[in-house]
Order: sequence, then structure tokens, then C-alpha cells
Amino acid sequence: MNPFDKLKSELKRLETGYREESYYRSLCEFLEAYGSGKEYLHMLNISATSNPNSESIGEGIGFPDIEVRQNRRLVGYVEVKTPDENIDNPAYSTQFIKYRESLENVIFTNFKKWILYTWDKDGKPQKTEEAEWDYHQDLGTEQLKKLLTIFFEGQSYQAKTPHQLAIALARKTRLLSQQVEEALIAKNPDKKLVDLKKTFEKTLIQDISDHQFANIFAETIAYSLFLAKLEHYEKGSNEDFSLRTAVDFLPKNVPIFKDLYQLTGGRVEPITQGIYKATEILIEQLNFADIERIYKKLVEHKPGEDPVIQFYEPFLSEYDPEERKARGVYYTPKPVVDYIVRCVDHILKNKFDKKKGLGDESVQVLDPATGTGTFLMSVIQNIYADIEKENKPLGEEAIKRKFKDVVSNHILKHLYGFELLVAPYAIAHLKLTLELERLGFNFSMTEDDQDKENDRLKIFLANTLDDPNQPPHSLFGFESITDESEKARLVKKNEPILVITGNPPYSNYGQMNQGDWILNLLQDYKKDLIEKKINLDDDFIKFIRFAQWKLEHTGQGIFAMITSSTFIDGITHRQMRKSLLETFDEIYIYNLHGNIRRNEVAPNGIDDENVFQIMTGVSINFFIKYPEKKLETIVKSSELWGTRSKKFEVLLDEEFNNTKWQTVNYLEFNDKFRNTVWGKKFGSDLNFFVHKGLDAIIEYGNFWGISDIFPEKGLGLKTERDNLTIHFSKMDLENVINDFRNLDENSLRIKYGLGSDSRDWKINYAKKDLHEHMEDENYISEFNYRQFDTRYIWYSGKTRGFIGTPGFAMMRQFQNKMNLGLISSRTVYGSESWQDIFVTSKMFEFGIMASRPGNSAPVFPLYLYEQKSSQISLLGVGSGMASRVNISSEFIKEFSGKLGLVFVETGQGDLENNFGPEDVFYYTYAVFHSPTYRTRYAELLKIDFPRVPLTKNKELFKKLIKKGNELVNLHLLGENPFDKTETIFDDTSKWGVRIDGNKPEDIDDWKIVAISYDEKTKRIFVNSGQYFEGIEKEVWEFMVGGYQVLEKWLKDRKKAGRTLSYEDQIQYIKISVSLRESLRIMKEIDEIIPKWPLE
Repeated sequence: MNPFDKLKSELKRLETGYREESYYRSLCEFLEAYGSGKEYLHMLNISATSNPNSESIGEGIGFPDIEVRQNRRLVGYVEVKTPDENIDNPAYSTQFIKYRESLENVIFTNFKKWILYTWDKDGKPQKTEEAEWDYHQDLGTEQLKKLLTIFFEGQSYQAKTPHQLAIALARKTRLLSQQVEEALIAKNPDKKLVDLKKTFEKTLIQDISDHQFANIFAETIAYSLFLAKLEHYEKGSNEDFSLRTAVDFLPKNVPIFKDLYQLTGGRVEPITQGIYKATEILIEQLNFADIERIYKKLVEHKPGEDPVIQFYEPFLSEYDPEERKARGVYYTPKPVVDYIVRCVDHILKNKFDKKKGLGDESVQVLDPATGTGTFLMSVIQNIYADIEKENKPLGEEAIKRKFKDVVSNHILKHLYGFELLVAPYAIAHLKLTLELERLGFNFSMTEDDQDKENDRLKIFLANTLDDPNQPPHSLFGFESITDESEKARLVKKNEPILVITGNPPYSNYGQMNQGDWILNLLQDYKKDLIEKKINLDDDFIKFIRFAQWKLEHTGQGIFAMITSSTFIDGITHRQMRKSLLETFDEIYIYNLHGNIRRNEVAPNGIDDENVFQIMTGVSINFFIKYPEKKLETIVKSSELWGTRSKKFEVLLDEEFNNTKWQTVNYLEFNDKFRNTVWGKKFGSDLNFFVHKGLDAIIEYGNFWGISDIFPEKGLGLKTERDNLTIHFSKMDLENVINDFRNLDENSLRIKYGLGSDSRDWKINYAKKDLHEHMEDENYISEFNYRQFDTRYIWYSGKTRGFIGTPGFAMMRQFQNKMNLGLISSRTVYGSESWQDIFVTSKMFEFGIMASRPGNSAPVFPLYLYEQKSSQISLLGVGSGMASRVNISSEFIKEFSGKLGLVFVETGQGDLENNFGPEDVFYYTYAVFHSPTYRTRYAELLKIDFPRVPLTKNKELFKKLIKKGNELVNLHLLGENPFDKTETIFDDTSKWGVRIDGNKPEDIDDWKIVAISYDEKTKRIFVNSGQYFEGIEKEVWEFMVGGYQVLEKWLKDRKKAGRTLSYEDQIQYIKISVSLRESLRIMKEIDEIIPKWPLE
């Protein structure tokens, strides 16, 4: 009987009521028979075995059910479902996606439908073949044969470059990470694995999640195997490179790798078979790579190049881009690093009398966030360049001998690096070892010199921000990790570090650096601040504080780092700047700009890009401390605009002494600012590290800030799971709610691709919230997701419920209430003009103004409601539900005195005898939309919440109220709860925008495919044939906060895969009309105001 007939017979026998596992043996026999049969492929030694670690859906991802090999060569995998299961069921999508992205040859089948996925030449999964097999009617057999033939031709992906190998390893390492995470959350997890996680928590990363730990563990195994494979090749070993032998080729001077490696099952019992098999897949990938070619590409590079960019960066980007973003880890471009290191060398030689600069044996250097060792590599190259220059007349041998002496007596003894994550720590050891070898040094040169201080690089696996007075905790079996941390602790505590340099992480990764020691040091930066919420906990700030502390203990030194530039002029960073001024004698800030989120534009209009692939602007910072403190600290700054390549070009050639430094007159600015109303509010100097114009400071500083006018404010809600909790339609939201009330946690996690829970959002918390509040009509609300973008949300106000961070104290002021709220960001970086103001009458999302947390925008409500009331009428209307207006009595007193009008507690006044809270709101909104106001005070608007001038001119007051009212009506699309008069939205003949075009073939009607604007025709296209017509360029480019409104609205719907309904189209036209009319009114506001400053 041929294999097809035999399989058909078995399938008919097992037709109904059998579990998936019942089919394994029959399928294995079929695959073996087809692969080895003479009338088919006639391949020798084909074996198909069921995987004992395979998991049923809902219990974990596991491994595919069937593994196919030819001898030891892996052919591929088969994931099996029963014939009565729908293989296209969304419940299987998470599992299928993970398999096809991690394994280069995998079949998914329910025996009726067979789908084969393989990797293309770039290592990306693609559907290669699909077959429909009707084994009852004997249809589709030839199609299935074709699919199986392609499958049996499969083999491991052959990577030929570091980049290709990085992508392939990253994909397969994800599978290992999943196995580790599943092993951790098992009912009876392996004790060794649990102990290792505890060691990480106590020694390196506090409160590390299972997902983060699994990621780090798997990444480390991948890198250690890669290092071992390179060593295996470099030694020319004839021994097979296998899971059992790889341990012999791990770096001997980094014992951590061997400790971790044992858990995979190299020579001892593995934690789980899943971990063992996933590690074997990595071994197979390395064996099938062109390792000779890859090794040469890593070693044979030009002096100005960094080979790590060919491997480490693509690995990080592919492996877990979200986790990488959360860590704030980004590779520092070599031109940036080399500029910083050259400058440090110059400062040492010219300001510290170190004639040999970084090569002086008295200079101890620390990179506290060393990553892959790029800064230390540049230090080594700088030292070598000086040696080569000095000894070149004496010949190559003199250069080599001198360099060997310097490496043995200085580089290996006085260059330190601390790294928290094991994978970059491994790469740093590899990279610097290869670089030393390239320059003529080998560790064999120091093996017999009886000096233990030069046996290894002093790069330690440690948390820089841990208490240097507290020895690390130790757990039996993982002493190597503890030993690394202890070595780093002693360096922090005892060594007279003179230079601290590097690129610290920017984010507050997983809240992991929350040790008492560093948090206590940070209090110096928070002292006497009046803000309720102080955002000074980002990791880069902690590293700056560490460097400051260390150099204070040394008594002198240089701190040179590239960091986020937010601290140089952030308002909440003023005490931080004060502290730095008290410690250091000279401060140099090189602002590289590149704040992409804020559309930063150079003064001359040229494009500006970040030197990193990130959105946050950055600066290079030099802090110099002399043994004797100078009376007055010198602050100088410079700036660099342009494309990334242009900035690299400048930094490649620039030196410290030819950078265009300009003195920052921070003391003069402080004196001027201190005497304004604004300045008196802070009670402390701002001490900006960049130049701020003085012309408008007195004028603007005596205006009223909106946080002083409207004292109560708060942020919008933060769901923690936008895609799950926020919906375009009420029906879609109701479907999710029903699922959460009726499905179990595992089914929900798989159906909605929810991944791991977070601190503020967990599935069981969401389910509990929904079960406790069943009256959906009370909890389903429209809310503003972004400007002009109204969606649906289920909102009970419960913290860590269905909505993770509901912000109930402020959102209750808008949920089913009549209210207006002014939304504005506190600090704005880099935008060409200020546009961070908007209005809401509904609840809104945290990122309504910009997607960057640092630019979160609070709301200033006009009215404040009592918490217990459920009515929706205002003070003076009906039951008097609003307890009070949110306007300060001091403001009312001053403005009332200027105008000669009495303030009424609700609504609007007659503006002849009195005025009300809504008049104040509209007046303020109008002033903030004056184009002249925005340009005149542009620099000052970047510092704090906007400030409004008070007029004493009643007629001007009336006119501005009218314009502000019109703007509010426009921005609420005619739905101002306090103004029911007709608006332009009630008369379509005034809209002037048309819907037109023809539906392209092969796409749905009004499907958003490609968004573009044609200035000549004034059309906004959503695909190649359909468009909105009649929209001017300035309307298309209109910005609110960090978003280009019309583009953002379409992009969000494109991302969601939506087609535009008739209601959507009308909404979009209304938005464009609103923006067009806003531009008209903004011009009219400038015409109304006779002169500035406003009187």
C-alpha cells in the first residue's frame, strides 16, 4: 500500500472524536515512507518523530508536533491539528506565527489543508506552497506531493554575512526564550532556573519579569554559542561543534557563560526538553553558516569602523524590538564615540597636565554602561594612535612592544566597563579581544607574567547603580555572577576613576534601577521642587548622578557622555543643573538636536535628523571638575543641525578646541527671570545650560500661567492595552467585553495576542473589573483618543482594571458631564512653532497631544464636579451639580480689577457689567491661537505651561472671547456643551470639500492603502483612485501637539486596516473644515490685537 493510501485509511479510521496525538504515529510513518520511498524521493535515513514537548493550544507555545531529519540533518517540522479543526482559526495564529518566524521549514496541517512556510534569502518567512487534499475523493494528491517535495529539500538557512546570521539567530533565539518562559511559569519549575532568576534579581536587575529574564537568558546562550563557534573556527578544531562540545570553546576568562550554558543540557540534564531542542537549533544554525567568511568580516575592518554594527544591532532589532526600546539601549555611532574620546584626551592633556592623555598610567577610565564596549574600543584605538605616532620613526617592532607594555600595564588594569545585560557584556569581551589582536596584542603574552591584574579585560557584569557599600547577594551554583558584581563594587568604592564616559540607557527600563542608594542620591536633584510629579527618574539621569558622585569622591575628573538633551533646559531639571554647577568647574554642552517627535527643524530650514534611530533629541556633555573648586562655573554650549550623515561628517573631523563653543550667560538670565511673577513661583534659579533670549523674559514672565489660572489639572487615561480596549465602533468593543466575561485567560491571551501581563494590566484584573460592573450602558463612553479622533471605551474608573491607569480623579470631571478642558503640554522641544493647545469636552487618552511620555499633556478642567453626583447639569442649572469653577481667586481678583467687571460663578457674563468662567476659557483659547503670540514667545513656550497676558481693554476682551468661542466650537466639531448655536457644520454648502474618485481594482471601496497629498489638485488620496478634494496645503499640514492632524487621522485607520464608511468620510471633511476655519480665525485674532505686548 502506498503511503498516501495508508494515511487515507488511518485518517478515515480516526475520523472523529480522537485527540491530535492519535494522528502522530500515522503521519510520521507517512512522512518517512514518502521521503525514503523509491517511487517518491528515495532519500536515505529519513526519520520523523513526534516531539514529546509539544503543547496543546492554551498550555503554551511549545514545539511543533513532528520533527523530520535525514541522519542528523534537520529537514523541518510539522504542526498538526485534527481534521475537524479549522487550521485558519485565529486561536492558532500566535502559535503559527511564532513557529514560522523561528523555524525556516515548517508545515501546518489538519490533513485536509497543508501550508508550507520557508525562509527567503533574507531570512524572512514566506508561504511557499499550499495544498488542499480531499482524502475522501482522492483530490489534490499531486498538489500535496509538490508541497512535500519542497519540504524535504529544506535545510538550515545558510547565513553568509554577520547581518544574515544575526537575523537567523535572533529568530531562533526567540523560540528558546519562549521555552525558558514556559519553563518558569510551569506548575513545578526547575529549581536551578528559579535560583538563577533569583540571582539576577538580587545581583543585577530587581523585580525582573519572567519574560525579561527568559529574553536575557536566551540571548546570552545565543551569543555564548556564537563566541564559541568563532573560537572553534579560529582554533581550527577538527572536533564537531555540538551541544556537548561547545562548552570547550567558551571564553575561559568569562566563567559566567559556562554557568548558564549548563542549564541547556550540554553535558548535564537539561531543564526541559524544549530548552534543549531550542538550543540545538541554534547549534545547527551556526554549523550551517559560512563562519569563515563571517569571522573575517568581524576581524578585518578599518580602524574607524565598529564590527559590532554588522551583528549586534540587527540581532537586537530582530529579536525583541519592543524590549530593546524599553531598555533604552541603542548602539552609539562610531563618529560620535570617537569625537567624545578625542575631546576627553584633549582635556586630559591640556587641562589636567596628562601629557599622554588617555595613555597615561595614572588615568583610570570607566564606562558605566559599556554595552558592547564601543567607547572602550575607541579609548584603546586612541592610545594606540598616540603610540604609533610617537614610535613610528623607530619601526613597527617598537610600536608593537610599546603597545604590549601599555596593554599589560595600563589598558588591562585601568580601563573598566560595567554592563547589566549579559549579551552585550559578551560582545564587549569579544570585540575588545579582537581589537587588541588586530593591533598586535594577544592574551597569551600575559599568561606567564605572574600578574593576575592583566589576565582579562576589566569589563564586569554588574549594575552600576547598586550601592557600592553593599556586597552582592550570592546563591549557590552561580558564584561567577556574584563575583563579577563584587569586582565592580570594589572599583566603584575604591578606585580613583578620573574619566567616566559612555552612553547610558535613556529609559527607565522596567523600573529596575530603584535601589535605595541611587534614589537617595537623586533626591539632590529633586530638592525644593514645587511640582507634584517630578519626572527625574530616567536612567540617564541616574547615570549622570552616579558619575557626579564618583568624581566628587575622586576629587577631580572628567565626565563625558552622550545623553538625552531634556535635562539641559527642562523646567523640572533646574535643581539637577544647580547641583551640577555646584560640583563641576566647567560644563560644555554640544546639542546635537534631532528631536524627531517634535519635528525639529534647523534655523535655516534644513532637515534635521537624530544621530541615533530614536525620537528623543540628544546632546554630548562634558563636565570637568578640578581639585580646587572655582568660584564661578563656566558653561558653554554649541549645537549641530543637519542630516545624520552630515553630523557624522562634522564629528569625524572636529576637535574639542575647534568646536564653536559659546558662553552661556546663565547668571544674567537667572537675575532677569527671578524678578518676574513666573520666576518668583519657582523659588529657585533655572540655570539653563543653553542660551535663552532675554528680550521677552520680563514681558512673558509677568503673564499668568494656565496652571495658576486653572489650579486643578490631571493627565488622561492610559489603557496599557490600546488595541484591546479602544475601538472605532461600539459593537467591536462589546464583542471584546463579552469575550472577557466568558472566555478563560489562556483563550483570551491567544485570541487577542496579549503577551505577558504587566504591573498595571493583567487579564484577571480586567475580567474582575468587567464582572463587578455589568451595566455596560453606564460604562461605555465616547472619548478622545487623539485630537478630532473620537472612539469607544469601557470605563469604570477602577485602577488596574480593564483600563490599567484610568486617571479617575480627573476623567470623572468629563465622564457623562458637561465640561470643557484645556489640554496643553508643559514642555515642548524643537518644534518650529508652538502648537501644544487643544480643547476637550470628553475623557481623553494620555497621549492625545504626542506619543512621547515626556510630552504628556494634562487637562485643565473649567468646572470641578462632586465625585458622588451622577447628574449632568451645571452650577446654577438644575441641581447645581458642579461644586465650583476651577479658576483661582487671585486670578479672578486681578483680571476683574483690570477689566472693571464683576466675575460670575458660572456660564458667560454680559461683558458690560460682568464676565464668567467660560469667558475666561474662550479668551485664553483665543490668545493661545494668535500666530504672533506663538512666534514672539516661541523659546519661552518650550519651558513651561503657556502663559496668558491680561488685557484691560473691554472691547478687545469681547472680541477675543468671540473668536475663542468660535475656535472651541470648531475644535469640538460643533458639539460645545455650552453653546448650541448653529455652526458651519450645520450647512454642508459651506464646507467646500468633496469626496471623489474611482475605486481601484482588487481593493475594498475607500480602503486606506497609500496616503498622499497633491498640492496642485488640493487632493488627499487614500489609495490610487479615491480622494478628498478642496483641501489647501496649510490645512493638510496643520499641527496640533506632535501630530499632523489630517495625516495622523488617516494613518491610524490605515494601521487598523479600516475602510472609510460614509460616516468616516463626513467626519474627515468636518475635521478639514475645522482646520481651515481655524487658520482663518487665527489670522483674524492677530488683526484684532493692536500691538504686543497686549494691553
